[in-house]
Amino acid sequence: AAETRKRESGFVSLGGAYADPSDADVARMSKIIRITMTRLHAEIMRSISHYRTQQQGKAPARIYLCGGSSGMPYMREFFQEKLQVPIEFFNPVRNVAIANEADTRQIAQSAHLLGELVGLALRAVASCPMELNLRPASVVRDHEIQRRRPFLIGAAACVIAALLGWSVFYLHAAGVFWAVKQQVDAKVDRLRGFQTRIDGIRKDATALDSVASPLLSAVNARSFWPQLLEDLNARLPKDNIWITELVPLSNGKPVLGTVAALAGAAVNAREPAATPITPARPVTGRAQSGGPAIDGLLIRGLYLWNARQQEVVVDYFKNLVGSPFFAIDPKNQQRVIKPTMPNNNEWAFPYELQLDLKQPLPLP
Repeated sequence: AAETRKRESGFVSLGGAYADPSDADVARMSKIIRITMTRLHAEIMRSISHYRTQQQGKAPARIYLCGGSSGMPYMREFFQEKLQVPIEFFNPVRNVAIANEADTRQIAQSAHLLGELVGLALRAVASCPMELNLRPASVVRDHEIQRRRPFLIGAAACVIAALLGWSVFYLHAAGVFWAVKQQVDAKVDRLRGFQTRIDGIRKDATALDSVASPLLSAVNARSFWPQLLEDLNARLPKDNIWITELVPLSNGKPVLGTVAALAGAAVNAREPAATPITPARPVTGRAQSGGPAIDGLLIRGLYLWNARQQEVVVDYFKNLVGSPFFAIDPKNQQRVIKPTMPNNNEWAFPYELQLDLKQPLPLP
């Protein structure tokens, strides 16, 4: 009803000294329309000012009115008074051919209402050189949300379906895991019995080792001295030197009486071994625990008058450096060798070698 009344009796109030219409409702409506148009004029002026200051544009030379309310009485005069530029009604069908069956008079009267229609038609058949979108940002945002809503709903459904799928998968995996775990637990329980039996056998083996270890050590110790004597004889130079005494030492002190070794002639008659001798492992338990042990050997002997004199003792020392029985520092010769200076009155001269065993031999 209000829209119909506006179309029938609405106009822009002239303001000033012009008399109001006799109908009070029409007069009130015309003033409301003028107030609204005044606000529109202010918006237009702000837009023009922004365009001219920010975009370095020029002032408009002509203004075209279009739309449903543009045909309201005194609308053209109002804007012409306010803007002080020529005001015309926009005619979008001026260059558009009109079909013969169309009402030309009706189209001419409502031409200012056909701007959107002609624009959409031109956009459908040709490319638009310029597009203006006057929709508010909130409307554009709402339309965009409405356009995206099906996709958002579909994406949410996919996420929910994926979560449900993973849930089903993990539930199934958990069931499989527990089934396999029960089977493994059954095997573990069965193997624990074997583990208990194996532990018992290991304890028995350890007890037997503790009993057999002294016996094995005694067997190895029995062959220790023969192998050591064989190694000493193998590394002894062939001529001009022999051994007269072997004295076991413990912390540098003799532990046994002087033991006569092989006679010189018998020692010289023996040939050196072709290969080094691997010593038997002596009993080291008591030695490692701090008990008394034989940790060295004192060798006493004689060397004959010869062209090289005491160098024959040095040769013996060098041969003993590679022995597997003794720990000898080849750079500390003076600590090991105690020779005597030869003279013209004697035909043989004594020497001493104090050697440290690599593996001390515990005393019984």
